[in-house]
Amino acid sequence: MINAGVSRHFLYFRFMLNAISKVQKNSNAAILALLAVAVTYLWVWFMADAPAGGQDSWNHYLYARWAPHHPKLLLDQWGKPFFTLVALPFAPFGLNSVYFLNFISTLGTAWICYLTGRKLSLRNPWLLIILFGWQPIVFANFHSSLTEPTNALILVLMCYLFVSHKIKSAIFVASFLPLVRSEGMILLLAIIPFIFIRGYWKYLPLLFSGTAVFAIFAGFVSGDWKYFYHNNPYIRHELVGRFDPGSGALFHYVNSQREITGVLITLLLIVALVLTAIYVKQRINKKTPNEISQYVLWLFLPLFFSFFIAHTVIWYTGTMGSHGLIRVFVVVAPIAAIIAQFALHRLMSFNIKKMNQMMKIVIIAASFFIAFSGAHMPYPWQKGPSIEGFPGQSNVDSALNYIQHNHLNNKVLVHQLPALDVQLNFDPWATAENAKSFYVWSIDTHEGKDWMPDSCVVLWDNVHARRDGPMPLHVMRSLKQYKEIAYFPSKLDTLYDVRLFLKVPQK
Repeated sequence: MINAGVSRHFLYFRFMLNAISKVQKNSNAAILALLAVAVTYLWVWFMADAPAGGQDSWNHYLYARWAPHHPKLLLDQWGKPFFTLVALPFAPFGLNSVYFLNFISTLGTAWICYLTGRKLSLRNPWLLIILFGWQPIVFANFHSSLTEPTNALILVLMCYLFVSHKIKSAIFVASFLPLVRSEGMILLLAIIPFIFIRGYWKYLPLLFSGTAVFAIFAGFVSGDWKYFYHNNPYIRHELVGRFDPGSGALFHYVNSQREITGVLITLLLIVALVLTAIYVKQRINKKTPNEISQYVLWLFLPLFFSFFIAHTVIWYTGTMGSHGLIRVFVVVAPIAAIIAQFALHRLMSFNIKKMNQMMKIVIIAASFFIAFSGAHMPYPWQKGPSIEGFPGQSNVDSALNYIQHNHLNNKVLVHQLPALDVQLNFDPWATAENAKSFYVWSIDTHEGKDWMPDSCVVLWDNVHARRDGPMPLHVMRSLKQYKEIAYFPSKLDTLYDVRLFLKVPQK
C-alpha cells in the first residue's frame, strides 16, 4: 500500500514536471518566434517607401494628429473613433509614432494568439505567432496608420477572454467592435449563437453596451440622436452615393487567398472545415463533446466566415463603398491563424515524433516564404523597397516645385491627397477662413455656387481627384473659373498624370 501510494505521488510529480517543462518550452519558443517576426517587421519598416494602405493610411494619421484641435473628430466614424483615440498620444510625435502603434499592436495580437492557443491546450501554440505574424495580409499591412491592426488586437483579446471563461469581460470588449471598425457589427452578430449555446444569454444586453454608450454620447454632443446611423460612412454612401466604388466577381476574395491567408493557411482552413464536419456528425451520433472543437464550431468559424461572406456579398453587389479591398482581412487574420492551428493540433495528435518535428520546420519555412510572396515584397536578400510609394509621387513633387517656383505656395491648395496635408502640416479641418487646403470634393460644380477662394491652386491627379473627388478631367475643365496652368505627364501611365489649375476672378 505504501509503495503504491509513493508510486502514485511519483507519477503525479513526474506529470507536473513534464507539464511545467512543456509550458516553459512553449514560452521560450514563443519568445523566439515573436523576435523572428519582429525582425522581419523592422526590415519592412526600414525598407518601405511609404505606408501600406495608400492615402487611407495618411488620412487616419491626420484624424489623430488634428483631433486635439477638433474634438469632434473623436466621434467621426470615417476616422474610426477607437483608432483615433488610441493614436491620439502617438500622433503628435509624427507618422513614425503611429507606425509604431500598429507595430506593437500587431506583435501584441500575435502574442495573445499564442496565449489563446495555450488556454485551449493546442499543441505547439507558439506556432500561432508565425501563422498570424507571417500571414501575407498582415505582413503587407502592419506598417501603416490603418485601423485593421488594432481591430485584430481587440478581436483576439475578446477570444482570449472567452476561452479564459471571463465571459462578462469578453462580451464587454466585444460591445466596442462597431466603434473599432464598421464591420464590427458583423462580428458582434456572429458571436450571438455562441453566447446562447454556451448558456451566456443573460449577458446578451451587455453585448451592445459600448456602442449604445457611444451613440448616446455622440447624440448628446452633436444634437443628432441618430448620429451613429447617419454618420456611418458606408450607410451614408448608400444614402448619398457620390461615387461608384464598383463591384466584382463573386469569388474575388476566394481568388485572392494567396494575398490574404496564403496557400498554407488556406489548406489548413479546409482541413479544419473537414474536421469540424466530422465532429458535427459525431455529435449528432451523441458522441462526447470536445471543448476545442466546440470553440472552433461555435466561435472561430462563425467569426471568420461571417466576415468573409459579408465582404463577398458587399463587393459582389457593389454596395457600402467596398472597393473590393483585401486588407480588411487583417481584422480576422488572428481567427484564421487559430483555426489553422486547430487543424495542425489534430494532425499532430497522431504523435509521430519525427513527422511532428518536420511539420514544425515546414510550417515556419513555408510561412516565411509565403509572407513575402503573398505581400508582394522582395525577400531581404533581394533589392527593392518592401512597400513601394505612390507611383505618381514624382509628378506630385514636380507640381509642388512648380507652385514653389511660381510663388503660388501662399495660395490655398485644393487636392485629394491626404499625404500632402501630412507632408505640408496642413489642418484639413481648419475653419474656411484659416484653411490652407481643401479637398477636391469641396468644389461645387454648380454655376455660381463655387465658394473656393480666388487664386486657389488645384492639384488634380488622375487617380484620387478623379476617383475620390470625384472630379473627372472633363468636369474640371468645364469650370470656367479654373484655368489649367501646368501639366505633368507620367512616364509610367496616364493614370498618374498631374495637372494644376488656378482659380481666376471672373469679370
